Amino acid sequence: MTTTRRFGVELGCLALIVGAAAAVYARSIHSALAYDEGNYLASLDALRHGQHLGSDVFLDQPPGWYLLLQGIGATFGNTVTGVRTGMLVLALLGLVAAWAAARALDGPLAGLAAAAVLAIAPPYPTLAATVESDPPSTVLALVSIALALYARRRPWLWAASGAVFALAVSIKLFAVVAALPLAALALRHRRVQEAAYLAGGFAAVVVAFVIGYRHVLHQIWSGVFGAHLNAVGGHQPGAQSNLSRVIHLPDLHTPFGWLAWAGIACAVFWFVRRRPLGLWPLWLFTLGAAAFTLTMRPLLDHHLVLLATALAVPVGASVALTLARVRDWTLLLLVAVVCAGLYQEHHRLARNAAPERPDYVWAAKAVDAHSQPTDLVVSDIPSIPYLAHRREPGQLIDSSIARIINEYLKPKDVLRLVDESQAPVVVVGRNYESKPVIISGLRERFPLVLRHGEVTVYVRPR
Repeated sequence: MTTTRRFGVELGCLALIVGAAAAVYARSIHSALAYDEGNYLASLDALRHGQHLGSDVFLDQPPGWYLLLQGIGATFGNTVTGVRTGMLVLALLGLVAAWAAARALDGPLAGLAAAAVLAIAPPYPTLAATVESDPPSTVLALVSIALALYARRRPWLWAASGAVFALAVSIKLFAVVAALPLAALALRHRRVQEAAYLAGGFAAVVVAFVIGYRHVLHQIWSGVFGAHLNAVGGHQPGAQSNLSRVIHLPDLHTPFGWLAWAGIACAVFWFVRRRPLGLWPLWLFTLGAAAFTLTMRPLLDHHLVLLATALAVPVGASVALTLARVRDWTLLLLVAVVCAGLYQEHHRLARNAAPERPDYVWAAKAVDAHSQPTDLVVSDIPSIPYLAHRREPGQLIDSSIARIINEYLKPKDVLRLVDESQAPVVVVGRNYESKPVIISGLRERFPLVLRHGEVTVYVRPR
């Protein structure tokens, strides 16, 4: 078989993996909005209607995330389905990046296996079509590593790797863990030029962001760093230890769990035999992600996508290369396990694909009935004003645990912002209820109170 034909077969296999993953991931596109999704979609809507990031809209992620949302909205449509479709496309790009990175180190088989195992690594499938900053940041971190693996002595690829790395960090700070494999790759031949080009690409993007957002740097620092530092010491009831969550990420109730432990065992076996598989840059990514995850406070489910990705890529390559060294036909075992994983993830996503809660739908209709399209509406459930096609005051869109329960935003400041917005309606059903000062203040200002299920709508008389 010619080289061109072999590469064509390889691309065909990759397309099959990506297509199967797309069919599975798309199962969640029309499910109910999670809190974070409502938060980010409401922020996107506010930005589209003239509010400004930082000065008007509170940001809890670096500004690159909001630029990405605006780009996705412009490309795929400013709707729930449109933005989720854009996120799905980025998740599929992650599979291609996994293939490219592992292929650069140990050939086509390693690349295809890395992409296939990442496709079934929880929570990657669950988050693939959700509006969260974690998956695209992780994907871009992996792309930056893949570019560095192919750079060799090409300065423009080193600069591109650094620039993409900066973009990954500008979306979610935890992508900084990719600095470990990138630095190791740039300095492995002790050539300062490669590290300089890498750093130059990174610096160019950082400088562009600093110049573009020079008027709101304080607000960016306060939202991205201040709120998260405040959350570190905040109350997180029933939180499981980070160490336990890291250890149990390869869940033996999933096909990925078995592959993960098998891949780790294979890597250790060949290292002890002094015949390592050559995947050390990807394992550095895994170690960095594990160390960062252990120190993250609070550690939420969507944060685990970084470690899952960093683990799945070298694990998939290690298992495939080990099986190929035993017998070629044993690779069918890997194919069978991946297929089982895709089936399990499809079943999981189908089970979780619930429609919007009835009380949220009722609340959206109540907001529509008691406000005008030009009114600002306040809610601690951002998806409700979004579903009612109403904007929120930018500083009140994020009503997360860190801001409300841990009082990074004081209750009196919530009421002040409600007054300044002149909102005719306030919808309560989440964290505002934990603050008696907020509830009593709303009762004084909004005498008409409507309730349905767990949602309360406060209406100001006209």
